[in-house]
Amino acid sequence: MRLAIGATSVLALILAAGHAQTTVADSQNTSTLAGTVVDITTEQPLRGAAVSARAVPAGKGTNAAAASVVSDADGRFKFENLSPGRYVLWASFSGYVNQGPFRRQPRWVYLAPSQHIDDVLISLTPGAAISGHIVDSARKEISGVTVQALKSSDQFGRPEFHEVASAVSDKSGEYRLTVLSAGRYYLVAIPREQLKKDAGSHLSYVPVYFPPTPDPSGSTALALQAGEQLAGVDMALDPVHTITIRGRVVNPSSKSAISDAEVSLQEESSVAAWPYGATVDNKGNFELAGVPPGNYVITVQCQSEKDRTMRGHAVVKVGDVDLRNVEIAITPGVQVSAHVSGEGKANVDLSRLVGILEPDPTSIAAGSAPEIENAPVNAEGRFVFHDVPDGTYHIDFFRIPTGFYLKTGQPPNSADNTITITRGHEASGVELVLNPGAASIAGTVMQDQRPLAWAAVILVPEGEKRRQARYYRRTVADRDGRFMLQNIVPGDYEVLALQQIEPGFPTDPEFLQQFEDQATAVSLSEGSSLSMQITVASRE
Repeated sequence: MRLAIGATSVLALILAAGHAQTTVADSQNTSTLAGTVVDITTEQPLRGAAVSARAVPAGKGTNAAAASVVSDADGRFKFENLSPGRYVLWASFSGYVNQGPFRRQPRWVYLAPSQHIDDVLISLTPGAAISGHIVDSARKEISGVTVQALKSSDQFGRPEFHEVASAVSDKSGEYRLTVLSAGRYYLVAIPREQLKKDAGSHLSYVPVYFPPTPDPSGSTALALQAGEQLAGVDMALDPVHTITIRGRVVNPSSKSAISDAEVSLQEESSVAAWPYGATVDNKGNFELAGVPPGNYVITVQCQSEKDRTMRGHAVVKVGDVDLRNVEIAITPGVQVSAHVSGEGKANVDLSRLVGILEPDPTSIAAGSAPEIENAPVNAEGRFVFHDVPDGTYHIDFFRIPTGFYLKTGQPPNSADNTITITRGHEASGVELVLNPGAASIAGTVMQDQRPLAWAAVILVPEGEKRRQARYYRRTVADRDGRFMLQNIVPGDYEVLALQQIEPGFPTDPEFLQQFEDQATAVSLSEGSSLSMQITVASRE
């Protein structure tokens, strides 16, 4: 039996910790699992690759036993005396994009009693690399500059960068980013400290994206193939004109100054760790120096005399001149009281729900918003969020009962169950409704006219709903390729099946565009149940 497991499609299953030894069963129904580790590009065997297998626990109280072996000169590995059940496999090898039990979409192997699978193929991808030099405007090498490789994603209409690798330039200004998987990467170079070109100058060194630009939206992605060695990607750090932001932190009611607060500055869509911070003096004043042009959020936080956290923020646009008299009002967080009920005579145990309050991801201040503690719902459907700062938020629930969906709520303008907190005013009277008319989809994922096990199935909403997390659904097909999507809000969607997925993909237009012509469009009415067969999508 031959089972191919690609390096980009294996493993992202969170399992309980197990014992690092082969599972030895007491019965005679043990199985074996053997195969070969190869280079995915050359198909040559890899000697010395570490291969691990971990059993998926059958239920509560069972252990997730694990085993590890090393491939031989022919790339062969073998696990013996395995108990029947499901296993997840992964491998690692120096210089290759390693797999792991917590990475990527899981690919499982099912072992029946006394079964012997002897031809599992694990393909590892050689790591790609990007290298170059960091220089100044005079082409002089700069050491100590951190270079980050970033991947871009779209989080419900808000572009984001995520660091996947980093390196520091050496004495010759050279940097090298290694063991990168195939894909598109953005680069940013971050100076080791904020340096003035000379005393009294308004020129400063700032983070630079490739090709040289201080604005992440102007950067260009570098496309890498598996194992590709991309050299000569040089980046020049030229000092740019910067300004100073001066402001004051106040109590919005009395307009009195608030001291000893912490001030931070975050550029929209930026990931660079940059020392834009200040402490407010005893008159409530703060100063942020060396700020280049861009759109920013100034966030202020302090503890009140009653040990309550007080927060505030201001959105500013930095141009060519200093900003003065920026006033930021800070207030303590407020309570948000809400009530949820079942529509009509719907019978639902409301005490099993947990309320979730998340910042509106399209807001420029979303990146600086604190995490709000979830709110348990009581039997009468009432729940309260505490210490909620100013901002716009979406309300949702964890563990909505099967067959239900969260309907439009009250007050007005809550079509997406959104509330807005302004100037510390508490929110109450928020009414939410669980409707028992959720739609569902059941089906089978196919590949080459055969059911495909463990494929990821995603339901993607159409239109403006793509900006809201509550409309998405995701599941994994079983070993017979069968899947079920439940609690779907009625509307128009696309259904897509993939062998591999990455974090953030469902909301990224660039990612979804690759498979637009392979997705299946569906229109779901209230209470409808759809049965379908879908073919797994391919990048080719």
